[in-house]
Amino acid sequence: MKQYWSEIKAFILLCTIFIFVLLVDITIVYLYYRHVDNFINTQPKNLSADAGILFFGDYTKEALDIGTNSKNRANVAIHLFETGKINYIVCVGGYYFKDWQGKPHYMSKYLINKGISPDVITNDSLSYNTITNWQQGKKIMADFNYKSAIAISDPLHVFRISLMIQDNNIYYASYPYNFAGYWDYWVFYKAVHHEFISHTLSFLFHDKLRNKIVYTYRAFKLTARKIF
Repeated sequence: MKQYWSEIKAFILLCTIFIFVLLVDITIVYLYYRHVDNFINTQPKNLSADAGILFFGDYTKEALDIGTNSKNRANVAIHLFETGKINYIVCVGGYYFKDWQGKPHYMSKYLINKGISPDVITNDSLSYNTITNWQQGKKIMADFNYKSAIAISDPLHVFRISLMIQDNNIYYASYPYNFAGYWDYWVFYKAVHHEFISHTLSFLFHDKLRNKIVYTYRAFKLTARKIF
């Protein structure tokens, strides 16, 4: 009987520790979100630039079209273009590793379908993570002589981009999160932890090694998805 109650107490202790750690984690996520939200809200409201650097987000499950996250980012770029805040749009990211078949251009296809002229859109077809996204975006800016740009992505990502770029000629734009249900909160919760991992990798490894780690992981993930 004693052993039984000891096991119960140990179980209760473990549950208490788990709940405590979870509550601390949720608090950190909330505070981080507030910090990011404040960063977005303090961006100049009447900013304008030569171009918008549109960072790729996600694909649909079959990778035959861009996902909701990518569309939200693209809609911000469309709004900025239609209101005269940017004159050109540079689409970066979306490289699909060994199966690349023009998939980085899905973002520009979405823009064109929404009425944006292909003459004002430039595509990057080489980058596969945030660092290489910016490297290619910066190269395109130099090639086309764009002096300023607005980096466009989801709020969490655009905040990390701002920490990486730190350029007075680069501004930032995003969209508000829409928490319509429990699933949206769960997706956001995971996204914040993805940002934490990205920040940790940025702190621990230099750019080239970090790029290699990210590329290897995503290639492995893609291969495993096909097998299973």
